[in-house]
Amino acid sequence: MSRAETKLKLETLIELLRQEREMAKALDMQGLQEVVAAKEALLSELQPQPEDIVGLEDLLKQIDYENRRNAFLLWTGLNWVRDLMGFFGKATMPQVYGGTGKSRTLSQGGQLLSGKV
Repeated sequence: MSRAETKLKLETLIELLRQEREMAKALDMQGLQEVVAAKEALLSELQPQPEDIVGLEDLLKQIDYENRRNAFLLWTGLNWVRDLMGFFGKATMPQVYGGTGKSRTLSQGGQLLSGKV
């Protein structure tokens, strides 16, 4: 693969990373899957030799930056979903007294996840 082909593929990768972020922000799962498939196909083709990337350090830094932005966005979204699931899964049952006279909390799950909303 020539240096020009490598440069073109790296520029295409940057554009795919940007599209991936936009699809994730829009919650467009179909579009996101298509972009990820295109990105994986491009990465499988992209196997540059050391001499092919000389002088392309700026592109590589930009790819690293875009990839980190996407990773942070997806990681933040995952944590947000986990927090929401934890919130809706919390037990809303009050403490009750058991047969021994000690208080205890019923653990039936939250109203949303138990279907009692």
